Amino acid sequence: MKKPLIAIPSYWSKGPMNEEDVIYDHPTDLLHPSETLSKTLMSLENISGEFDVVIVGCPTRPSIGEEMDKYIEEIISRIDLSFTPKYFGFKEYNTLKTLVSQELSVDFSNLVSNKGYGNIRNLCLILPHLLESDIVMLIDDDELIIDPFFVKKASEYIGTQFEEKLLGLIVGFYKNTDESIFLDESKTPWWNIVWEKEKYMNKAFQIIADQSNDRLVDSPFAFGGNMVIHRSCWESVPFDPFIARGEDMDYLRNVKYFGFEVKLDRDLWIIHSPPNVSRPEKLKFRQDIHRFLYSKYKLERMQLDPQTFDPYPGYFLKQTEGKVILTELLFHIFHNRNKFLEITDINQFINEIQNLGFYFNEVQDECRRNSGTYIEFQKRWKNLMIKLSLLKISSSIVTQFKT
Repeated sequence: MKKPLIAIPSYWSKGPMNEEDVIYDHPTDLLHPSETLSKTLMSLENISGEFDVVIVGCPTRPSIGEEMDKYIEEIISRIDLSFTPKYFGFKEYNTLKTLVSQELSVDFSNLVSNKGYGNIRNLCLILPHLLESDIVMLIDDDELIIDPFFVKKASEYIGTQFEEKLLGLIVGFYKNTDESIFLDESKTPWWNIVWEKEKYMNKAFQIIADQSNDRLVDSPFAFGGNMVIHRSCWESVPFDPFIARGEDMDYLRNVKYFGFEVKLDRDLWIIHSPPNVSRPEKLKFRQDIHRFLYSKYKLERMQLDPQTFDPYPGYFLKQTEGKVILTELLFHIFHNRNKFLEITDINQFINEIQNLGFYFNEVQDECRRNSGTYIEFQKRWKNLMIKLSLLKISSSIVTQFKT
């Protein structure tokens, strides 16, 4: 069997956000580079067995791409590793885009981009495809692998027949740095009484904690930083580039829709150690509004029952519009409570509500309109995979470092 590939996206920004920037959870700032990538790479020294590693550099805007490449290459060069990492960054992406356009007459940029979570994950599928691996393991650059048998466990069942279907996707789970698996619900603000995302995520995580469960179990959720995907699966099923975030949960649904088996491995864990960076509540909530509205309308087009994905994310895929509107209202009241306290009658309250700018109004039509684009994209992706198999350019699409 060919060596499995561990693909690690690494997200980088520079200074304050501007209109060019793609929004990621916690990119490393080139002006204040307290990076986590080196710790992730060093943790791979714990793993037994053979595997390859590729780091994918992801700038928040093109203008910092070359600077990001230089910084990541310096990080890789100064670490003493027993394995030979490969790097696919801003320069390599542009090289691949040109090669594909010239050799295959395919407009690569209309299919694949280095902007946004879905597109970055798709690059993490294209790379093992071109590097001739049969298994890719997706992790992130804020994670640590402590389990020496991680690769062995990840490779054990993927690609086998399971309940008359090919097991195309295995999802693992995160442990916090204290080795717990649950999220802190104590800081949920009162305006989130309908949303309560942490509560429903913790309900879903019970399948991991339940010791009566088998090692491989059905799961409604997935973590993008701990996924194992087989070649047969990625050749047919891409990540959806149109979803703003939650591309991992969406991918699980796509894989099931196209006839592959998906399981969560209760032995496949990873330490999640993100930097202590907070994003504005409003921005985070708006991204959630977009993802859940889009996902609901997409499920309707696929004729998939949202209850299949209970308790999380299924809770947010039912009565989504009402949950969004009510939570937006409570959010506005909370953040403008002094203004609302000055109201002296109900007509004033109604007037204030009418003047509120609900993000729901901005994105509902867009989400509904775009919810059908993925099916056509999937057909074009399959064609791209066939054409990419004709290219023998594996040595030229990544930068390889000496150990």
